[in-house]
Amino acid sequence: MERIVRVALIPLFVLIWTTASMATNPLPMLLASADYSPVPSREAQICPHRERVNTERIRLAQRWEEEEKAKEVKGKSITGTMPDPFQPVNRGFFWVNDKLYFNALKPLARVYGFILPRDVRIGVRHVILNAHAPVRFANSLLQLKMKKAGIVLCRFVINTTIGLAGILDPASQMGLPRVDEDAGQTLGVYGLKEVAYIDWPLLGPSCVRDSLGTVADTLLDPIYYLVNGWVYAGLYAFNKLNETSLTLGNYESLVESAIDPYLAVRNAYYQYRIELIQK
Repeated sequence: MERIVRVALIPLFVLIWTTASMATNPLPMLLASADYSPVPSREAQICPHRERVNTERIRLAQRWEEEEKAKEVKGKSITGTMPDPFQPVNRGFFWVNDKLYFNALKPLARVYGFILPRDVRIGVRHVILNAHAPVRFANSLLQLKMKKAGIVLCRFVINTTIGLAGILDPASQMGLPRVDEDAGQTLGVYGLKEVAYIDWPLLGPSCVRDSLGTVADTLLDPIYYLVNGWVYAGLYAFNKLNETSLTLGNYESLVESAIDPYLAVRNAYYQYRIELIQK
């Protein structure tokens, strides 16, 4: 329990340190200023405490949200939206995360991507995914998805051996697609709803159900028991940096084209998680 508490406190310390460094060191902002210059109206959408939000934009955002409530995903209708009783707090954390992304994470990911070729970063992604195969295997079994459990096991054996400890992904070329199963999905399969949307500082979009699932996945992860809490948190941060370097532009496209970026991210997360649970 002490290790879990210690790991949980790490993002808070990083948040405080990063926010302070942004206030005293303008370098990250200068690096990011090439393609990102927030305007006051956008800041007001993210954090309503900054300035008065235009009433018409709120009305349009609400109508857009209603239109997004039902989507067809492989013949299954997704209705409703993520419960959001903590929206004022979530919007504040979303504003913080947005600033951290553009002023810290994105510039770091650019430098990281400049140093390491894309093929190397994809290899790093493969290694990390392969190392977490036991978590996906356990959740597949818990959901009684025996075929997926078999695929996860076969992929792990093939990629660990022929794929050089997971650097390569020969299993995909053999017709064994990657399986995404986590404890949040397991809880959803057994009927647990989202309960409430949560935008965690540093960690980003989640909900009560998926937050509990993250704790469960941590306890299912063999790596958690092989290293101390600080190293485990460092591995998580490294994975976040590597993944961001491979997906630069995705987040920007989502928030810059949205009337209300907060609602866009929340609804995109809801649709993504529901789709995974329905598979």
